[in-house]
Amino acid sequence: MLSKYSAGVYSTTPAPWRPGRSAELQAELDARPAVPTAVHPDGWATLETYTVQHAAGSAVVIGRLDDGRRFLASTKDEETLGRLLDGEPIGSKIHVRSFGFGNRVMMTAERMDELFPPRAPGFRDDYEHILVRRDGHLLEVTINRPDSRNSLHPPANAELDEVFDAYFADPALWVAIITGAGDKAFSAGNDLVYSASGKPMWVPRNGFAGLTSRESLPKPVIAAVNGFALGGGCEIALACHLVVADETAQFGLPEVRAGLVAAAGGLVRLPRAIPPKVARDVILTGRRLSAAEAESYGLISRVAPAGQAPAVARELAAAILEGSPTSVRTSLRIMAEADGFADTVEAVRPPSPALDELLVSQDAFEGPAAFAQKRKPVWRNR
Repeated sequence: MLSKYSAGVYSTTPAPWRPGRSAELQAELDARPAVPTAVHPDGWATLETYTVQHAAGSAVVIGRLDDGRRFLASTKDEETLGRLLDGEPIGSKIHVRSFGFGNRVMMTAERMDELFPPRAPGFRDDYEHILVRRDGHLLEVTINRPDSRNSLHPPANAELDEVFDAYFADPALWVAIITGAGDKAFSAGNDLVYSASGKPMWVPRNGFAGLTSRESLPKPVIAAVNGFALGGGCEIALACHLVVADETAQFGLPEVRAGLVAAAGGLVRLPRAIPPKVARDVILTGRRLSAAEAESYGLISRVAPAGQAPAVARELAAAILEGSPTSVRTSLRIMAEADGFADTVEAVRPPSPALDELLVSQDAFEGPAAFAQKRKPVWRNR
């Protein structure tokens, strides 16, 4: 008897057992080079195998990108399902795109764009879970879920991701502040009540708040921490360039007490931001750091009076805006490049393309000219 999941041999005459070769065969398979995998595949690929789940009206697909990497994806598109059920589709070209909620495949790029239209960076007129305010070259973003201590669920994360895409793409915005509504919490991290509801949980490819997994933050982001910054909230603060906290603020990664881990950057960034043994203490016990203790370890740059973190963050942003935005971006870029070198001299020695770009910028000429003419510089951001 042979089925999709098992095979059985039935006989009226018992046969002696023969020595199995399973371990030997498995060793041979394990010795072969593994096929590289793509967690976030994008582009054209070849269909290798698939399973159609008729009851769910969906399919799980394994494919291989043109560069040889293998990926796992799914689809609920009727056109794609029809092609999978019609004849022998294995070996066909398919198009895959990665999202925070998973990888999706279609038979054509046009169908993918039809169902998942590419979104150009930009701001909406209003948002459901956040508040957005522009003030000249400053952008203020407020997580507006005070009833849940500004914890984040997929819709809130998606809005934040969209806003920071727009911020980094907008040449008129030079500094951003992220904070939480009310005075109780900056953010309590992942919305565990939403998670327990059984609804799908996912985060954007750029991570919590669209920041913790973002490959590059080319312009300054300041966290204005009021109250609790726990779990994902602490990880958001760690991902920001600067942190202003009011004197009542508390930082912590309590995931171990909920059977989880701080996988959105906390396990990596906290030991790099404060003494490693202190970081392990915080991570393994789930204890919290007060604002004073966090300041003593260099986790935060400024402490504000209770309830005044956003105001002090605006003062810090104003000080940054006094400088050339081109110089600020270049400084951030060179510091990020230096993180890839363990030796200080090696980090200093290589010339950075960012420095070359700065030296031929209009701002690089405006600064010395304004100094010589004893006037305030007019930065062009180019």
